Amino acid sequence: MPNRKGLSRPPRVLIASDQNQNLRQLENVLGQEGYSVLRLYAGAPVLERARDVRPDVILLDARLADRDSLELGHALRDDPLVGTSTPILLLTPGHPTPKDHKAALRVGIWELLPLPLDPDELLPTLDRYVRAKIDADLLPRANMVDDLTGLYTPAGLARRARDLIVQASHHNTSAACVVFAPVLEGEPSVELLQLVGRTFQAGGRRSDAIGRVGQGEFAVVAPGTDAVGAVKLAQRFRRAMPTPELRAGYDAVGNVRYTPVDANDLLAHAARALQLAKAEGKWIRAFT
Repeated sequence: MPNRKGLSRPPRVLIASDQNQNLRQLENVLGQEGYSVLRLYAGAPVLERARDVRPDVILLDARLADRDSLELGHALRDDPLVGTSTPILLLTPGHPTPKDHKAALRVGIWELLPLPLDPDELLPTLDRYVRAKIDADLLPRANMVDDLTGLYTPAGLARRARDLIVQASHHNTSAACVVFAPVLEGEPSVELLQLVGRTFQAGGRRSDAIGRVGQGEFAVVAPGTDAVGAVKLAQRFRRAMPTPELRAGYDAVGNVRYTPVDANDLLAHAARALQLAKAEGKWIRAFT
């Protein structure tokens, strides 16, 4: 990126692979371009070193000899010191299959990069990821997380939804948003909102983002989920909710690579569908 040298520190990339062919060249190019590169030759030390170094991007070899790479990606994604804002890219042998993409998306892998790599082509990709990661790190936690429920705030959810739509595009798959509102008499109590929040946290997938988007409204952004999957997701939460009834509105895009969608539009469409569901007396409604 043109302003790479204007960053307050060198961007950090962690590479975990025991294969030297091609990656030596990548290390040299990144070093010459101002990156700080940490190279590991096994999977075992990756999580500990990632906690220490706080990389801006992580490149994992899909064929690590000592540890399953998807399981490691799962562990990295769940670690609070690495978190959801750190892009994790998987280096794959040959062209990945739809099954490979689906498995990677579920554990939070942002993109699959077939080997061999072209450093000149990869550099702009890393630059974009670094800028997004640094921008996310600058946001105060209060702007991202709702203190009452521990879910994302509206701003935090919109930010995370943008990341998930990028991931869905890279994995050549769908994305959906479902907005929920428990049917209540009067304003929801703090205790009920906290209970509903815990229910969403317990029932959400690792690849989803869940936020509180209104006084008594909650939204789930789900990559790899089409319209049929959005209805199934809503039904799952409907069964789990502690409230007598739940209303939901949703919007879904079958393939965000070929039909790009803005995260704010996806959220707004689902919210509008919820309003229509309430007005029409339906428990669930699609955006049309």
